Amino acid sequence: MELDPSTLDEGKIYNFMMSTILPRPIAWISTIDAQGRPNLAPYAYFMGVCCVPMTVLFCPVVPPRPKRKKDTLCNIEAVPEFVVNVASASCIDAVNLSAAPLPAGESEFDLTGTTPVASSRVRPPRVKEAAVAYECRVRDVIEISAAPGGGWIVLGTVLMAHVDDALLDPDTCHVDLHGLRPVGRLGGGSFTNAAADTFTLTRYRTLADLATRK
Repeated sequence: MELDPSTLDEGKIYNFMMSTILPRPIAWISTIDAQGRPNLAPYAYFMGVCCVPMTVLFCPVVPPRPKRKKDTLCNIEAVPEFVVNVASASCIDAVNLSAAPLPAGESEFDLTGTTPVASSRVRPPRVKEAAVAYECRVRDVIEISAAPGGGWIVLGTVLMAHVDDALLDPDTCHVDLHGLRPVGRLGGGSFTNAAADTFTLTRYRTLADLATRK
């Protein structure tokens, strides 16, 4: 079967994308508004971009009417900094609760019982309960569409990263997957613990490597 996006409504496109582009890592984004009030919200359109400079992106979509932009995006336009707190199984209930539609200016930190901690390089706080956090300065905001079903790409340059000492190999900077237990978003209301079912593949990095495969 072929699906032509131009013939589908927003809901069907959303369902198809959400149930095939998976698992999606969850960025738990903390920002502040022009008055310094914090906001905390999860985003499953999230990915690393490159290492030099260390860059990440996330994508806030157009919210339901009557709002035109999510509070996170409005805050970033006022204070162009944010923190990506990695969503782990240990705090997934708080991550889920922080998606509730609070009025602008009300704190999801208070709602979820999570602890704001002062960041080192940016003004928004990070989440103490998150084992990994990336402090970011906005590099660019690209509007794809401001119509219903549309959204923006927010690119951030990482200025500082935080990680639980117990999870980090200081020689390689590898983070222990089973200690971190990152959560991924699936279709509908389903999620997955990325550390629960893993396997290893050999990477073929040279032509010589290809010659040795069986």
